[in-house]
Amino acid sequence: MKMQLRSLYIAISAVVVLILAALWFTGHPAAGQNGSSFPSGPKYIFIFLADGAGIPHMEITRQYNRVIYNEGLVITDKIMKEGTLGLMTTHAADSLSTDSAAAATALASGCKAKIGAIGMCADGTVPKTALEIAKGKGMRVGLVTNATVYDASPAAFVSHVPSRRDYAMIVNRYLEFEPYLILGGGRDQFLPKSQAGSRRSDETDVIASFAKKGYLHVSNKQELAQAQRGKVLGLFSLADMSFEIDRDSKTEPSIYDMTRAAIRLLPENNPRGFVAFIENENVDTAGHLTDIASLIHDYREFDRAVGLAYEFYRKYPQDTLVIVTSDHETGGLSFTMALKDLSSTKGKNQIAGTVEDLKKIQSISISLRKASEILGPNPTSAAIDKLMKDYFSSFTLAPDIKEAILKRQPVSRLLYLDVTANALGMMVANNTQAYWQTTSHTNHPVFVAALGPGAEKFRGYQDNTDFGKNLKAILETGNRIKTISH
Repeated sequence: MKMQLRSLYIAISAVVVLILAALWFTGHPAAGQNGSSFPSGPKYIFIFLADGAGIPHMEITRQYNRVIYNEGLVITDKIMKEGTLGLMTTHAADSLSTDSAAAATALASGCKAKIGAIGMCADGTVPKTALEIAKGKGMRVGLVTNATVYDASPAAFVSHVPSRRDYAMIVNRYLEFEPYLILGGGRDQFLPKSQAGSRRSDETDVIASFAKKGYLHVSNKQELAQAQRGKVLGLFSLADMSFEIDRDSKTEPSIYDMTRAAIRLLPENNPRGFVAFIENENVDTAGHLTDIASLIHDYREFDRAVGLAYEFYRKYPQDTLVIVTSDHETGGLSFTMALKDLSSTKGKNQIAGTVEDLKKIQSISISLRKASEILGPNPTSAAIDKLMKDYFSSFTLAPDIKEAILKRQPVSRLLYLDVTANALGMMVANNTQAYWQTTSHTNHPVFVAALGPGAEKFRGYQDNTDFGKNLKAILETGNRIKTISH
């Protein structure tokens, strides 16, 4: 009898232990998870794209932040350190380098595309994009950029057109697809042909068409801040939005402001989650113009926007995936050692960049695009001297660079897209040792930093098509149904 009672006691004790263990595990959702095991997938996904940003762009901005502001970067200090880090190749199907159309198609759809193609694979197939998968599952979709909203990168995530220049077709696709948020520039393709500023070939009022579908149209920073719920079409400029260094902070929202609006609007009364594509196009444009000051200012604002998503992740770590990457590198930028002049190659005539050069860059208060506009198509010697005095007083303009500006001649076979801006970019380089290889795209790999459920899929050395395949796989695994409130 004692043996039976003892056996019964052991059995009951074992059951109690199992029940307590089960209660403990169900009461602690993180138990048994190491930060990379989330079987039902993320509910909230942020895809941050710094267009044209290579690793040197990020590192120069990090050094600038450390020297000028005694700050780090969220991307390096939070996303990379707490999450995963990978490298990604960027070439197109028909070129060893890429453009944003082919690159974004790979990121959105997981297939190689030819230069200029949007959402169309090189083999002729038309794939379903990651955001189309998300929308099909009932998730909200946000498109945020400081380029035109119909530019190649956002367009490739929802559109399928043979040429990135088919702007009207892309805008029409947006109207059909109905992203919950569309924020950026490019009002010119939404206005009827007869209206000032329009670049459409017909009289379609696309803004009115969006309004009929329940969208609130906003056109400035204040109106965006006042939008509290519902679908929003935000068009803040006729074409691309301003560089951060030139932006009117009272009227035009930054990429940070638009990201904050997305985080306010996308989760509101939303049980099925969202995917937010957030792009800073100005990093790429600054690279094309060889404009290191504008690049740094915009990358810093991009990092601030990533910081908002990181704060969101901290509130909902098991439901939120934050991805930060680029589509390609622009400019071949780097600090390096150079000769002071061509008189000698000896050590005393060599010079390398220092923290003092970062301080010189800080003194620049306008973009090189704006500087080029000030000088106009027929610059004079006096106008160049005045520009240097007003905006580049810490810099010396070499006679050969000034001559190139006056004659409107490229300073190099590789630096030619805007001869005035690129000449001024060479002037800045000669004074800071931050040199550019080209005004176009390179084949440099770019980094992918990811934090949250699914982040492990982006670790290692992968192709940009792997990014698209992994993103689509994450979305196809399912997402949690849980409403959050602010």
